[in-house]
Amino acid sequence: MSLFKARDWWSTILGDKEEFDQGCLCLANVDNSGNGQDKIIVGSFMGYLRIFSPHPAKTGDGAQAEDLLLEVDLRDPVLQVEVGKFVSGTEMLHLAV
Repeated sequence: MSLFKARDWWSTILGDKEEFDQGCLCLANVDNSGNGQDKIIVGSFMGYLRIFSPHPAKTGDGAQAEDLLLEVDLRDPVLQVEVGKFVSGTEMLHLAV
């Protein structure tokens, strides 16, 4: 018997034939919400940028519509996404694509 049990907490299926790389995924409180909850930021080589705020799903349930906060077609491949303090004079987080 194992002390740990692995299970799916949340998942989704993105696009049709979209390709991704390890730099295309980032986890951060990108909207600077007061509760500090991290969001999932995903960019694809097809040019889509998506931001998810996942909630635990019951077994067999897929992602819910309210989990997707933003989906935008940038029309150019997304090679990397990062979140950080890129603007001087503020402590807020910003997204770099």
